[in-house]
Amino acid sequence: MNGSAALQVFAETSEPAPSEGIALEIGAATVFAIGAMSRGLVEFWEAGRLSPEGKLLGGEAVARLFELQQAAPGGLDFASTVRIEGMKALRARHAASPDRAVDFPEVPANEIIDELLAIVDQVAVAMAN
Repeated sequence: MNGSAALQVFAETSEPAPSEGIALEIGAATVFAIGAMSRGLVEFWEAGRLSPEGKLLGGEAVARLFELQQAAPGGLDFASTVRIEGMKALRARHAASPDRAVDFPEVPANEIIDELLAIVDQVAVAMAN
């Protein structure tokens, strides 16, 4: 599976459905953000640049995760919740996809989550200043 094909697994960018519990909401928002990031990577690979729509989608996705981070209860480990619930949601989406016969791309999923968390951390630092 090449890089572009692997990212297509995550490129779904439909709005996350309202869910019960902040952990599930974080998982849905994580999938949405990963979809936006993956779409941006595919756009860049194919056109050499991001479209205005892709930039807007990515910004909205990161902003939603930042809002959830700020609203999370004090004892919640946000990064761990993003990793655990995001991966659960990604695996469920993959299992329901037509490409489910292809192994779930665990390594790219973890790498994208790492980058996503780094971006959310940068936003948090910028907003604190």
